[in-house]
Amino acid sequence: MALITDGSDSRGRGIASTVLPLFIALAFLMVGNGLVGSLLGVRADLEGFPTIVTGVVMTMYYGGFLLGSLTIPRWIANVGHIRVFAGLAALSAATTLAYSLFVSPVTWGALRFIAGLAISGLYITVESWLNARATNETRGRLLSSYMVVVTLGLGLGELLLGAADPIHPTLFIVAGILISLAVMPLTLLKIPAPDEIVPVELSVRALSRTAPLGVVAVALSGAAGGAIFALGAFYATRIGMEPERVGVFMAASLAGSLVTQYPLGHLSDRLSRRRVILVVAVGAVLIATVGTFVDPESAWLFAVMAAYGSLAFPMYSLAVSLINDLLPEHQLVPAAGGIIFVFGIGSIVGPLTTSVVMAIIGPVGFLWSLAAFFVPVAIYAVVRTVRAVRPPQGRFISLPPRSSTAAPLLADDDVAE
Repeated sequence: MALITDGSDSRGRGIASTVLPLFIALAFLMVGNGLVGSLLGVRADLEGFPTIVTGVVMTMYYGGFLLGSLTIPRWIANVGHIRVFAGLAALSAATTLAYSLFVSPVTWGALRFIAGLAISGLYITVESWLNARATNETRGRLLSSYMVVVTLGLGLGELLLGAADPIHPTLFIVAGILISLAVMPLTLLKIPAPDEIVPVELSVRALSRTAPLGVVAVALSGAAGGAIFALGAFYATRIGMEPERVGVFMAASLAGSLVTQYPLGHLSDRLSRRRVILVVAVGAVLIATVGTFVDPESAWLFAVMAAYGSLAFPMYSLAVSLINDLLPEHQLVPAAGGIIFVFGIGSIVGPLTTSVVMAIIGPVGFLWSLAAFFVPVAIYAVVRTVRAVRPPQGRFISLPPRSSTAAPLLADDDVAE
């Protein structure tokens, strides 16, 4: 956590002491959530769920996530951050434990919806808390630390998939324990809760008029990420991977995004953001297409997934940065709600369409779908690059694969504490 603890003044130490419990709680949440997400995909295949049914079940998470992102701020306003965090963490842990007790598509779909709502609320709570503690001097380091904790936590959760037989309830219990432990740092340590919450406003129509390429890229990056998180483990199991290899396969995409997020952001600050989006989209299409010809038993498939993740996940940050380049400062807060709404719709559509394609042409439909998501982005990026004037560019905003309406504000240097 050196990113947020440097500096010897009492104010710096005070901020570090209050955000460290947040990051510890977040780490427990991400490891547990990363484990259960992939575990459900593997278990669905072992239980014989049809491909489209599995797609619907896994997609319910993103429906709950979207609803939570738009409604949880009102809960926080009514009862406060700590109570909302404790209640939603308990709800998330309970749904995780319930998966092994009620094994049916209908029950799992309902539990996934509840889990998505709970996790989105937990994101909002942590991110708005960080916003309240950040200053203009510490904001960038806090966001960097936040992104690393989220990505590494999800990746570590994926790797735990091989720790026990997925047909037994052990891994569900482990994930439930990890999520439950997230409550401890915030309820047992005395840290100041923020007085304000992040407002949620929708401005999708205005966003589409102002930054059409950004909106398209946000939606389709949500579709690609949703397909990976919802069906990646299911796909890997279908092609014959053992659970421990499935975990590595899923973690590979997240590892790739950690490597390229900052270099791509640095590049987009110096070149046209639209051109960088074009190159990233074309690269993702080519890599996923190559993956369709790779032997499923080859280690090259892991390299394909890492390479694809290194482009697909940073696309969200590139798109948000492009949108912010085109918006006046006073519209950044309302835009956050619209961005999350568009991303959430993409996250719902992506797994659903991918499951249909997989049902029609087999497991390889997973990779063909990942390739297809970024074709419209590439085409539209060419159109906008040729026809539209390049806007003045601000600083690149680096965001994790999953975040709430509060995350884009954490990256805004002009928001005072």
